Amino acid sequence: MRITWYGHAAFLIETCGTRIILDPFRSPDAGTYAPIDEPADLVVVSHENDRYHSHLGQIHLPYEVVRALNLPVEGVETHGIRIRAIHVFETPERLPEDEVTIVQLEIEGLRIAFLGDLGHVLDPMELAPLVGADIVLVAAGGPPTIELALLPALIEAIGPKLMLPMHYKNDKINLKILPVERFFEIFPDVPVDHVPGSSFEVTVGSLPESVRIVSLQPAR
Repeated sequence: MRITWYGHAAFLIETCGTRIILDPFRSPDAGTYAPIDEPADLVVVSHENDRYHSHLGQIHLPYEVVRALNLPVEGVETHGIRIRAIHVFETPERLPEDEVTIVQLEIEGLRIAFLGDLGHVLDPMELAPLVGADIVLVAAGGPPTIELALLPALIEAIGPKLMLPMHYKNDKINLKILPVERFFEIFPDVPVDHVPGSSFEVTVGSLPESVRIVSLQPAR
């Protein structure tokens, strides 16, 4: 499996000839990121936010769309990939208008948890399906997503082998969020692999024995 970070919260996962895009942004309205003007077989959106998380207009047709907010409890299977959603909220107040999802993908024997715009501590029922996920894609810029101080306990409870930071401030986006260095600081004992490019490959056999951070460069 090959994982590419486009920028912000957008990723491309390539597996067995299938291209999956997560949470595509709209360019140039999401900063100076270039458009995600590539083909996809499947586009998964964690919630509806056309500027930053659910813009479909720049991806090459045809493709299937999975809107995680609309998934049944048992999830769906498409293109050989199992997709489930946990309904959470972008803010601690858990207001209905702040509803988002955590997206879980099962691909090539790996469990991926895309935390999306999660903004609060998880209760036991929300946490339980995530425990044992191999790879966590996690917002690393603080509010309006989850406070950085809350992440170490969450990551320890999930127990992943790899963390991929996303949704943080850099020279391509000017949101009032924190740079990724602040995320590294809250995990002082976790090694960081600074990948010089935007992609890396991972298999069940290549997972490390203990958790590591994989820091990618934006592809867009």
